[in-house]
Amino acid sequence: MLPGHFEDLPPGHGYFYGTRHTHDTPGGTLDDSPQRSCGPGRRDDARAGRTSLTVALPAHQNGRMGFTDQPSAPRRGRRPATEGTSGSSRPTMAMVAARVGVSKQTVHYALNSPDRLSPTTLRRVLKAVDELGYRPNQAARSLRTQSPRAVGFRLFPTTTRQSGGVWASFLYELSVAAQRADHAVFCHPAATDEEEIQIIGEIYSTNTVDCFVITATQDHDPRITFLRERGIPFVSFGRPWGHPMSDTWWVDVDGAAGMEQAVDHLAERGHRRIAYLGLDGPSGFGDDRESGWRRAMRSHGFSTRDLAVGGPDEISTGRELAGRLLDRKTPPTGFVCVSDTIAIGALRACRERGLAAGRDVGVVGFDDSVGAHLVDPGLTSLAQPLELVARHTVRLLLDLLKNPDAKAEQVLLRPTLVVRESTVPQ
Repeated sequence: MLPGHFEDLPPGHGYFYGTRHTHDTPGGTLDDSPQRSCGPGRRDDARAGRTSLTVALPAHQNGRMGFTDQPSAPRRGRRPATEGTSGSSRPTMAMVAARVGVSKQTVHYALNSPDRLSPTTLRRVLKAVDELGYRPNQAARSLRTQSPRAVGFRLFPTTTRQSGGVWASFLYELSVAAQRADHAVFCHPAATDEEEIQIIGEIYSTNTVDCFVITATQDHDPRITFLRERGIPFVSFGRPWGHPMSDTWWVDVDGAAGMEQAVDHLAERGHRRIAYLGLDGPSGFGDDRESGWRRAMRSHGFSTRDLAVGGPDEISTGRELAGRLLDRKTPPTGFVCVSDTIAIGALRACRERGLAAGRDVGVVGFDDSVGAHLVDPGLTSLAQPLELVARHTVRLLLDLLKNPDAKAEQVLLRPTLVVRESTVPQ
């Protein structure tokens, strides 16, 4: 655990990624020192008549998870430097505008409404922001708006039975996108959806966050039902399966289109019997990916009979399912898998039978996870555009917070096939 302390966290302890500032109510003081936070704890501040959240970490604790080095905090009693303050060494919005040769309003749009700018102008402004190290004065801004300017995000338990890495990568991209919009990401652990619902209610009622990002959506997701019924702002990464699609703000990656790419790729390599290793039971994203496999198989005139099997999303599942199909009298020569986790299991089944992936059998996964890079042979996989997903997610959150009555917007993105040795031997 990194050194530091938390105050005023609800029972579901959480973690902040990005910049976090807090303010005491009347009778207390404003502490607008830029801070980075990560870690649980609690303490009451009787002096302010309430509890407040403050965290101080050593400057060297700069990591990949959205932490950023910030200017030193002003001492108490001194007026903190603000934009436009004469003699301040802190970069200002005016300095960014001057460097690029645009107005301050354009800089504001780049940080808060990037869709209003052309890609060229946006790149120029963001480059200047990074070069100058400009950070908006979030403390003063939060004090004016009475908004925590934070996004709630669930951390899932890790397991050695899965390839993993996708949610960590998405969290990094979400933290970067949120930081550019002058927001922090508040992470809270939850082992179950029921626990997540409880924590959502607690941290939203204490004004710890403005909104939430929901991930790993499922059929008739109870979290989405809870959020919709209570009017809590959220955007889901993943479609709201079983809920009205057009009434929910969401960003997703087109799994069906990805599976079509995978089948087309194996067909080009000469494969005709291509099996689908999916999930058992109802699964919105699993069924969507299977539909893409079936559509592509039909378009090539290939049979799908007895070639679709499923089980839990674990490496052992892929090994068992692929092994069962490979032991048939007429085995498949290609596997399209719902995840990298199951695909890695399929690679093991091939190896155990003396089959060389890429030469004798083609295997394609989904997610382009860390495991896809590490296995031997390297796993061909469909990469989700996580940076783009994060940017759209934050954009939708800002639009929703600005106008809660606006018509919900949805974004569907295409994955990219990353070809490695499991389908094309070196």
